[in-house]
Amino acid sequence: MDRRGLYDDRAYWKQALALKNAGMDVFYLVIDYESSVESHEGTTPEGIHYQIFAAKKYIPNILLNYALKKFTPISTELDEMLNAVIKIKPELIQIVDLRILRILDALKRLEFQPKIIYDIREPREQNLLDLRMKSWRIPFELKKRYARYIQNWEYRQASKCDFILGVDDGIGAKIQLNLPDKPYLSLYNFTNLATERAHIPLQNRKYDAAYVGALSELRGAKTMLHALKIVVATKPDFKLLFLGKAYPKSLGDNILDFVEKNGLEKNLDWIQGVDFQEVSGFYNQVKIGLNPLHHISAHEEIMQIKLFEYMNYGIPLITSNFGKMCEIVVESKTGICIAPNRPEILAASLLHLLSNEDEMKEYSLNGIAAVDKKYNWSIMEKAYLEIIKSLI
Repeated sequence: MDRRGLYDDRAYWKQALALKNAGMDVFYLVIDYESSVESHEGTTPEGIHYQIFAAKKYIPNILLNYALKKFTPISTELDEMLNAVIKIKPELIQIVDLRILRILDALKRLEFQPKIIYDIREPREQNLLDLRMKSWRIPFELKKRYARYIQNWEYRQASKCDFILGVDDGIGAKIQLNLPDKPYLSLYNFTNLATERAHIPLQNRKYDAAYVGALSELRGAKTMLHALKIVVATKPDFKLLFLGKAYPKSLGDNILDFVEKNGLEKNLDWIQGVDFQEVSGFYNQVKIGLNPLHHISAHEEIMQIKLFEYMNYGIPLITSNFGKMCEIVVESKTGICIAPNRPEILAASLLHLLSNEDEMKEYSLNGIAAVDKKYNWSIMEKAYLEIIKSLI
């Protein structure tokens, strides 16, 4: 049960397909909060049964619409999802999003008593403070209290589940501290794309550097743009790829304005949407993978999938010099860590790597070896299936 879209790289392409390939019937229920698509159902080419529930919008204002659905008996998308579960009668339910925990108590009361897994994707309190509420024009103390309230509510609901999954050690440490008696496993979002490598020599790849994933200021979007301007002054044919949407929309407008004002149209390819099956074609054409995160608490423990996918395709990395991801890059000898939010340092690092072919090749080979030996999904899939089988 999810709200991140049908073809989520973890929930669909890894977990759901692992269950399907193990001989289980899988029903994938998704709430669509972003598009205007109507509710519908069907079966994917991979044999996954799905139902998409359109978020009901009775009032244009987001907050008023939320209040109407929460405090009145009006029908909601969560009611529709609950009714679908009652018809399916699953032995096990996996919840992948906080909002769906609102119907957890109802799920626990179902007469067929399904086992329930809660899959935590993010450090809730830190993300609320550092990212989602950052622009809210209210006192910080109120933000802090609200974030703590939401985090505690999530823990209370999670305590009612039969098993908890997480994606990194930071989430794991918090679960063990707040829910020490609850069964838990860190199911790292390692890559499953080893068979998609084209083994193209670095010097023959199209893009000198790339950033793959959602673009935001705190993920280094502006840092990369200013670094691009600096690099192009020395290397006019430098080519950068952005593969992902910008959040908020105003950032996307700023990116386009910057590119136009600085004459960088030939130096930046920005592709905002691509199907999962097509991602490998881009990765195989990248020389250097970028991950210039700003230093906020929400970024200290995360282990983004892009890190392992860069390594999988033999792409040397430039990441920020803090947190778990820098630790992995240093340990695996797959790239370099630099000070965050310093475009001049990023530019110098790009020029250094591009002019040192032997160093690039060493990082490339080390990345592939690290994925094949340690950071691959097959290891996680085995642990995941063992948990599922133990519950049902």
